[in-house]
Amino acid sequence: MRHFVPVASLFAATLLTGIAGGQTAVAAKTPTLAHTPTIDQSLEMFSVSSPKISPDGRHVIYEQARTNWESNAFETDLWLANVATGERHLLTVAAKSSNSAEWSPDGRWIAFLSDRSAPLAGSPTDKTQLYVMPADGGEAQQLTKMDKGVHGFDWAPDSSRIVIAGEAPDTKAMKDRKESFGDYHVVHADYEMTHLWLVDLPKTDAAGRTIAGPEPKLLTPGETMSVGGFSFSPDGKRIAFSAQRDPDLISGFSADIYTVTVADGAVMEENENWFGHYIWGDPLAASLTPTVKAKDKTEEKGKP
Repeated sequence: MRHFVPVASLFAATLLTGIAGGQTAVAAKTPTLAHTPTIDQSLEMFSVSSPKISPDGRHVIYEQARTNWESNAFETDLWLANVATGERHLLTVAAKSSNSAEWSPDGRWIAFLSDRSAPLAGSPTDKTQLYVMPADGGEAQQLTKMDKGVHGFDWAPDSSRIVIAGEAPDTKAMKDRKESFGDYHVVHADYEMTHLWLVDLPKTDAAGRTIAGPEPKLLTPGETMSVGGFSFSPDGKRIAFSAQRDPDLISGFSADIYTVTVADGAVMEENENWFGHYIWGDPLAASLTPTVKAKDKTEEKGKP
């Protein structure tokens, strides 16, 4: 999960204009009668977005929106384009949407989020989960079955694991309350904190069979903070993240930057007077460098 738009993505957006719109340019040379599109024709128009160039620069994965008339919804598919030839093909064929695709640093995997019907037993209905698929083709594998879905993710530099953001399952007390009194929400009280979880990629045995990995490991337990943005350090040993006291909009002033050590889950506040965007610095030093300095918040700490 990043906080800046890399130059590569801007280049990819320009590249996709040529790949996805090449046929349109050819068609424009053929005289056609000018007319106003109907509502149905307007709804049928597709758009492409979120291009990501592969680490070797040979392919681009991107999202293409479409209209699903049967389910009365706009849905998103993932497509893969060859930079050299311009050829492209559909990657995701499951119903509903697939989006937020990211290449693994080694270029072997593509991770993405989808609200498709989840194949893993015990998965909640209509919740967005994390999937991975081999970059050279193959079936997508579901990695999570989070009760409240996955909001975002980031690859570890060695491509062996992924950090995800999501809300914890309801406590027993909350489940009992919902069962007794129904599902209601107390404003400024019933907060659902977003946490970080670590997910290992599935491994294969000598016969090539996939071995399911362990359950996601919670990295930020407790109810004292709700995570916003996050990013692995270049050496993969720590994860930087922003967090505030709760997810309420009025609590934005309390946001600070923290790091969590992957090995032992130790959380450290990096600088309480910085918030906003940040980047990891020198890969050798793995230092954290905030890019936006806010005014001193010490005077605001007591404000509601």
